[in-house]
Amino acid sequence: MEGWGITHDAIHNRFVVSDGSQYLHFWDDQTLEEVGERVKVWRLDGSPAKDMNELEFWRGKVLANVWYEDTILVINAVTGFVESEYDFSSLWPKHERKKEGADVLNGISISQDEDVLFVTGKFWKYMFKVRLI
Repeated sequence: MEGWGITHDAIHNRFVVSDGSQYLHFWDDQTLEEVGERVKVWRLDGSPAKDMNELEFWRGKVLANVWYEDTILVINAVTGFVESEYDFSSLWPKHERKKEGADVLNGISISQDEDVLFVTGKFWKYMFKVRLI
């Protein structure tokens, strides 16, 4: 599978890595060796969370966008269960962005305000400031 992401979990001194499959992998942040068991991630509807791409560590959870969906998952990295799914398709609808040569949502960034995230996409001319509730 294609698509991957990496983020740092400072709480557990490890990197959390996706490989485009439904698994999260964990690497020691000093040695980059894989540590512990990989975790299967399950969406709210019980299906595997495939195609996880961009990752961010936020409030002790892993945020992941789903490749070719305008969706961000909030994942409990211990259990692998998705706790929330956010649909961002209305931020910049596909039919509008295609006219601009823009593609999929795939950018997530945390900010100094723990309640605020920034999201964008491939070739997007916009960055959106959002609050997840």
